[in-house]
Amino acid sequence: MKKSILSFMLAAALCLGTGLPLMAQESGADQAFAKYDADKDGKLSAAEFGKVMAPDGKKASIQEWDADGDGSVSKAEFSAKYAAPSGSGSQPSQPKK
Repeated sequence: MKKSILSFMLAAALCLGTGLPLMAQESGADQAFAKYDADKDGKLSAAEFGKVMAPDGKKASIQEWDADGDGSVSKAEFSAKYAAPSGSGSQPSQPKK
């Protein structure tokens, strides 16, 4: 028990000393990705991506989001498109619960 507390304190001191956040918070992209990634494998299959809707109400195109062409959208690919300027029209709406 003491070892884990000391490890946490050391990690906290290192984070505070470097200006990094003590506890990483999920970004909006991370939260949206987690909602779409039904099987939690870290990528969106074509079926999972089919639920992604663009802000204009149209279905987002997996071809536009799949930068490496492997047929799925990774968390990094999703985050890059999700964080695109809002004028680009590429950011999806939040999935319905």
